[in-house]
Amino acid sequence: MNEIYTQLVKHLIDDKKVDRSQVWSFVNEGQLDPTSPVTLRKEMEQWYIGMGITDITGKAFSLGECPFTQQEIEEANDNNEMILCVPKDLNKKQLGTLFRLETWALDDVLAEESIEPKDLWFKTKATASPEFIRESGIDITRQFREEKKVLFSLGIYMVFIGRFRYLYNKTPDSEFWIWINKGRYDRSGMLVAGFDRNKKFNVHGWMPHFAAGFLGARYGELPESLGK
Repeated sequence: MNEIYTQLVKHLIDDKKVDRSQVWSFVNEGQLDPTSPVTLRKEMEQWYIGMGITDITGKAFSLGECPFTQQEIEEANDNNEMILCVPKDLNKKQLGTLFRLETWALDDVLAEESIEPKDLWFKTKATASPEFIRESGIDITRQFREEKKVLFSLGIYMVFIGRFRYLYNKTPDSEFWIWINKGRYDRSGMLVAGFDRNKKFNVHGWMPHFAAGFLGARYGELPESLGK
């Protein structure tokens, strides 16, 4: 019976009759709770496998336990936030390949690499446009660090883009840029990334004191058990 439900949901998605964010309300209804940490971990794990992560790494793939509680997951849903997990040991080039995103910064050694040493679970706002418009890179990075926020690296940002597209069937930050707060560019520069007017993913090296009406930022928050 579960297989029948799964195929039905796939057909509904293909026909654009249902949004992917609603999938877990249909699959195994009454058996799986979409706000359960166990369910969320399994769904996130299967998503990565479906995207082709094992083909890219050549290894079996699994995620560690989701550290968010059921109450935290429910609150995140109510607050229009999504919970993400960035798998450990993946470099920016692998993540770009996984999410079909291309940019010079994935190959340039001047764009600092930032690899997560363990699975990084965090929540972030599921908004189509960034916040903190007209904030300079140096100021907003300082603020995020003081508030103990999860800083977006280029890899984390690509995970956000991939998951946002999967859940909402659209691309975030269209004609906007965000500061990449984690990972320097060259000696003292920072990266900005987003989608240009041609809907192409683009990354630039920028001076951190710059501010503009098309440039903002995003951040993540750890679960309470890890944020203390």
